[in-house]
Amino acid sequence: MGTLLEIKDLVIHFEMDDGVVHALNGVDLTIHEGETLGLVGETGAGKTTLAKGIMGLTPRPPGKIKSGEILYEDRNLLTLNDQEIREIRGRHISMIFQDPMTSLNPVMTVGDQIAEVIETHDRISKQDARRKAEEMMEMVGISCERYPEYAHQFSGGMKQRIVIAIALACNPKLLIADEPTTALDVTIQAQVLEMMSRLKSTRNTAMLLITHDLGIVAQNCDHVAILYAGKVIEYGTVRQVFKQHLHPYTKGLLGSIPSLIEDVERLTSIEGLMPDPVNLPQGCAFSPRCAHAMERCFCEAPPLYLMEDGHSVRCFLCEHSSKEA
Repeated sequence: MGTLLEIKDLVIHFEMDDGVVHALNGVDLTIHEGETLGLVGETGAGKTTLAKGIMGLTPRPPGKIKSGEILYEDRNLLTLNDQEIREIRGRHISMIFQDPMTSLNPVMTVGDQIAEVIETHDRISKQDARRKAEEMMEMVGISCERYPEYAHQFSGGMKQRIVIAIALACNPKLLIADEPTTALDVTIQAQVLEMMSRLKSTRNTAMLLITHDLGIVAQNCDHVAILYAGKVIEYGTVRQVFKQHLHPYTKGLLGSIPSLIEDVERLTSIEGLMPDPVNLPQGCAFSPRCAHAMERCFCEAPPLYLMEDGHSVRCFLCEHSSKEA
């Protein structure tokens, strides 16, 4: 599989009146063709900031991309002008936003919203765009007879299907799904994920799946990146991260999931809170919450260590069993 998207040392800050928010602090990620990468982290870890950075949607001001590269098929997206990034957005890279309720235009029919994307990028007639939009509606399980209806006439799950139809209308190579099932109940969530998985496999679309639900990651992803305080602290295949996790934070995340085979009265939790991105601790950002923290953890930021099996982790505990990435 060839490399589709490569992110190198991406740093994004938000310069506010009351301080600088250090949202992303040197993120490195690679997504291959047809692969699904799960991006996991608590609220405030920087997941959506990363997604918007890839899409060229970082609000400026207050957002500022301080350094780094986002290479899509060897083109640095950060050096493109507005017209060039618009050509890529929608046709090559699409995004499903977190809340379908606010993603759709309330005064435009859902069919026209799908057709608008097709017309813009494929430069075809209105009739052909409508025909293709109706096909997309049928593909995501909505009757094309509902083409002239508005967003308020659809349930939450149906709205999300429309958003997915818009995102996939131009057959993009990369789909960014930012917590696509957060607003949905469990049954509809399963249906939407199954549909996304089916469409992804039939079209060979790569996907960046952003979530804080580890169950969704286990079912749908090939690789997993754990994000904490704007840095990837562990990366590997789903099996490596779930069965051979190395970082104390990852261990804490997995330990907070209820077990079906163990009889426990109380779930374990990670002590403390995510650090304030305006005032990040010196050294390892996780050190104030870590039971294994050493003296050097509080003053020295650990590099990314690479294991022999390709699993990587940002923790001094793995220093002697790895090589520096």
